Amino acid sequence: MVSCQGGDVATRRRVTREMIVAEARRLVAEHGTSALTFQALASSLGVSKQAILYWYPSKRALAKDFCLPILKEERDVVVAAIAEASSATEAITAFVRALVRYHLSDLGRFRMLYLWLQFEPGVALRPGDEHLLDPIHETTGSSYDVLEAKITADPSFLGDGDARKLAVAVDMAALGLVTMMAMAEAMNDPWRHSTDSMVDALVDLLTGKHGSVRS
Repeated sequence: MVSCQGGDVATRRRVTREMIVAEARRLVAEHGTSALTFQALASSLGVSKQAILYWYPSKRALAKDFCLPILKEERDVVVAAIAEASSATEAITAFVRALVRYHLSDLGRFRMLYLWLQFEPGVALRPGDEHLLDPIHETTGSSYDVLEAKITADPSFLGDGDARKLAVAVDMAALGLVTMMAMAEAMNDPWRHSTDSMVDALVDLLTGKHGSVRS
């Protein structure tokens, strides 16, 4: 018994949180979200399942560490994209284009971040787990902050609108477009319209350039 326990400790020392998260990302990228199980992680890393559970006793904890670095990358991408924008229209345009481009570059990563969580019962929060989402809310909130500031600084665009709600809606709209593109890619059912033309149409709609919006 003592010998086995010592072996478990040694195994835990050979695997780290960073290694587990990196392997999770590889599994999702190469085999899809359904491939991400604790047993699959253990097999890929050459350790016991208990060694994985030592660091991540639940998928909720793994989801946080998997998602947070991606959300930080996403935030940095959109913040950099709109840094030089001098109007709300420029900011929204740059935000949407940068966000869509970032996620289309790796749909496996996008599915893990925004789709897997909806179908994985093991990640649902339980009472007392709310703190797991604090760093995620802080990261996404900082993306909204920057876009909200650009919109607020352009009263001719905003009018009587709520800049914060508009910033969140812009983000949701761009992610919705990527979601549909991801579905089309997964089903091998290409859109009739090009990606660029759909992004252009979304930008026009969000910035009021579309004829139906102006009227």
